[in-house]
Amino acid sequence: MNKTSHPIHRHADFVLDLLIAQCEDLEGLLALARREEEAAAARNFDEILRVVDARATLGERLETYHRQIADLRRKLGDVAEPPAQSELSRRTAATIIEIQATDSRTRPLLLAARNDLVRQQQRLDRARQGVTAYLQESATAIACDHHA
Repeated sequence: MNKTSHPIHRHADFVLDLLIAQCEDLEGLLALARREEEAAAARNFDEILRVVDARATLGERLETYHRQIADLRRKLGDVAEPPAQSELSRRTAATIIEIQATDSRTRPLLLAARNDLVRQQQRLDRARQGVTAYLQESATAIACDHHA
């Protein structure tokens, strides 16, 4: 069999481009996870929203890469199975683990910020109710003074 007629060789450029793009986006996702952690620690909610939006975009692209890789594996069969211990596989796995670790540190920061905001909202609601009651009592007292 001629090397160029082998199914994997016919798709080599596509596979290489796909894997490089996937790795770049995984590294970008890791950078965004770190930015999100910093923003959560600083309670910079505008930055958190920007990061979440950027992560969603990368996540969609990574999902597309995953579907393309799965489709290619189905087409090529056993020939497409990369060695589990390749450098690319190790690097990808390490990046994914680091993203998950960063996210696990960010989650408690976001939960604490949410809980603080809920408590602040409750205090504001109580203050608003007090002011409303005071204003209603004041209006009633003023109305009584005018009738006297």
